[in-house]
Amino acid sequence: MNLKAIIITIIIFNLTILHAQEFKALGLFGMGKPLKLTGNFNTTFLYNYSDFAIATPYTYIVSGDMKISYKSYAMGLDFTYSNAMLKVNYQPIPFNKISVHPHYKYATLHLGAVDMTFSPYSLNGFQFTGAALELKPKKFKLLVLGGKFLKGSGDYILNPNSTPTYSRIGEGIYAGYEFSKLKIAASIFHAKDDSVSAAHIPVEVNILPKENLITNLQADADVTPAFHVVAEFANSLITNNLTSPLPYSGYKWIASLISYNGTTTSKNAINLKANYKFSLVTLGIEYERVDASYLSLGSLYTTNGFENSSATINFSLFKNKLHFNIKEGLQNDLVDTVFSQKSGRLLNNVSITYKPIRKLSFTGNYSNTKSVTNFRNVDNLANANNLIPYYLDSLRLVQLNLNSSIDANYQIKASRTENKTLTANFSYQKGDQKQGNYFVNAQGTLFENGTLNYIVAYPKKDVKWNISLLYTSVIQGADTNTTRGYGVNFNFSKKYFKKRLNLTIGSGFNASSKIGSLETNDVVNFKTNISYLYLKKHSFNVNAVFQTKSTTSINNPYMLNSTIAISLKYNYKF
Repeated sequence: MNLKAIIITIIIFNLTILHAQEFKALGLFGMGKPLKLTGNFNTTFLYNYSDFAIATPYTYIVSGDMKISYKSYAMGLDFTYSNAMLKVNYQPIPFNKISVHPHYKYATLHLGAVDMTFSPYSLNGFQFTGAALELKPKKFKLLVLGGKFLKGSGDYILNPNSTPTYSRIGEGIYAGYEFSKLKIAASIFHAKDDSVSAAHIPVEVNILPKENLITNLQADADVTPAFHVVAEFANSLITNNLTSPLPYSGYKWIASLISYNGTTTSKNAINLKANYKFSLVTLGIEYERVDASYLSLGSLYTTNGFENSSATINFSLFKNKLHFNIKEGLQNDLVDTVFSQKSGRLLNNVSITYKPIRKLSFTGNYSNTKSVTNFRNVDNLANANNLIPYYLDSLRLVQLNLNSSIDANYQIKASRTENKTLTANFSYQKGDQKQGNYFVNAQGTLFENGTLNYIVAYPKKDVKWNISLLYTSVIQGADTNTTRGYGVNFNFSKKYFKKRLNLTIGSGFNASSKIGSLETNDVVNFKTNISYLYLKKHSFNVNAVFQTKSTTSINNPYMLNSTIAISLKYNYKF
């Protein structure tokens, strides 16, 4: 960050603090008037120092949201600006954003940097630059939107460090209605890339211009007071390469909804849930299937190619002192071709909560996942080697993942003047791989983690402190990869001036060692946090951390690194 930006940041920060009375005029809104102004304004300044060079030691963030309302009219505004992304020459999705949200009765207009959600299988929180109109008259909801979801990266040869993307324009409509015992919704989302907005993208990057149309139906029904059903269906019609010369061989009356060619596919996603509640037991079933290669251009990430089936049971015993939550299921991959692999996974999860007395409680979780994958020898298949039967020329790989944890909480003392609590946690995770009848121990991983925490609070004195002990062990394959760590941390906090000022100090020591390389790490840290609330609207926060890390190993007998991090924050609520 250059000197000019630093000076501007400091000026903004100080003017905001020293001349907060300028905001007082805004406080006149709503004082017996129909015109009101509410919202928040935040400024943050961060400084980081290390013995090793840091590219950008200074970072500033300015953000806020406000709403001006007059009777049934309202106007919203939110923004975020930071220098954190200024070093990046190209951003497909803008990091800094600003948007306004005018509102009247049941209608809201969103302008600027907007993100909306239709469904996990359709538009799902993707930020775009454009507009959205939201109508909510009583039990009806209508949402119409459109804008630019990605911007094109241009010529890759001229800017090879940029992330290759095509300019993407999208639009959609969502409509839903809520009956007394039934909620229904339908949506359509369409997005298309501009094939001339990027050029000379390397083939190995596999970035191609696409077009996508997703239709979605949702239903949520209380069939009876005890019987609840949720259903959702989505279809994704997508052309994976708009420039492909391959001819389309499917149903053209379906594909004609978008630009189609040989790369056009139609994929489905379905999700069904049902549960029935008896007097003491609740039973449920779930089914989810997402076709392989299912894709949504309105989602940053789409999981596809699987089928999940599961059953759940929840029940309590001994007057609700003992509660069970059990889930058993099966997951299958939907890819099964001669050039691919097929996997099956057994899913089971058990959660138990036991509270024998009011002050003591235990919670235990156990899950054991078994994954079976059948690999085919693609090389022999490609060369038509029929001398070896296919069932011998394959590999059966079994992966076992076990997770378990237990939490205990004991309230030693609870009164108006003093509270003491002791908590403990231990978690165990293990993963193994098995080829045929033999476990591949060199690829297994064992993780153990334990914590013990003692908390003391004096409510009338506004004092609270705690001390915690930590233990961690990680084993990956051979014993030489074993890493073990332990630590102790202490925190103390107290409130002053009628709870307006809060002071927190803390320190800790954590050590770890790795057997194979004889590497040891010792970390000592000290931290301080001061927060102050002024006139219930101005909030100031100062946070400082000092840390030293010493490392010894075979290659580096001794190395010391010191780090300092300081942050200044100001928040104005009006």
